[in-house]
Amino acid sequence: MPTELEDSCYSKTKSLWSPAQRTISAWRSRAFAREGAKVIIHSRHEADAKQIAAELSGDYFTADLADPAQIAALFEHIQRNHGRLDLLVNSVAHSTKGGVLDTTLEEWRHVLAINLTGYFLCIQHAGKMMIAQGQGSIINISAGSGERSSSGGAAYSVSKGAINALTKQAAADLAPNIRVNGIISGIVGTPLGQKEMGNRKPEYDFIPLKRIGRPEDVAEAAVFLASDKASYITNTILPIDGGRLNSMTSGTAR
Repeated sequence: MPTELEDSCYSKTKSLWSPAQRTISAWRSRAFAREGAKVIIHSRHEADAKQIAAELSGDYFTADLADPAQIAALFEHIQRNHGRLDLLVNSVAHSTKGGVLDTTLEEWRHVLAINLTGYFLCIQHAGKMMIAQGQGSIINISAGSGERSSSGGAAYSVSKGAINALTKQAAADLAPNIRVNGIISGIVGTPLGQKEMGNRKPEYDFIPLKRIGRPEDVAEAAVFLASDKASYITNTILPIDGGRLNSMTSGTAR
């Protein structure tokens, strides 16, 4: 069992993060580990997942979310080695360039298989575990282009919009014991790019708060939504984007 932390919202919590990255998702994983969660990292890239899991004293599993059999194996690993899952954070994004007339059927199917069907299957597996244990929380990470579209990113934008719809449907189906919420992540600078965060004036023009986001901005929002402090919040999609999505001058939303 993970170490219990006094006054922590995440004592005895097992959480699954997908995917592992050396950038933004890694910050979110660290935020949950800081609060006492036993973090299980998923990624297609074993070296990255293993490194982050070791840093957080967590676990990892390598799987391709485009393959339903590998997703099933991921959750079998969790059940066999941990016995429960309290939090699922779906955070994956595969993109191709091309509008509705340019995107091939193969590209369309591949993007939706990862970005949408992968989320759906993870929710199914996690939801069954959470129902059996009587509680749980699911957070789906999405993007602004799912609400306002983005020129030239047809499959990506549609997949992100569908994730938002999936979040709402899952919240309705899994209540009252499982809370399901979403985060629309705005433009966020990676830790490696923080030195350039002050030199992106064209993007600032579209953001009311006049800066791009930091990884911890999204991480702390996820920590809140998963915590007992948000126990009366479900079926909510929270934009973390400096006000860009709901601004009349938001321009492209991707």
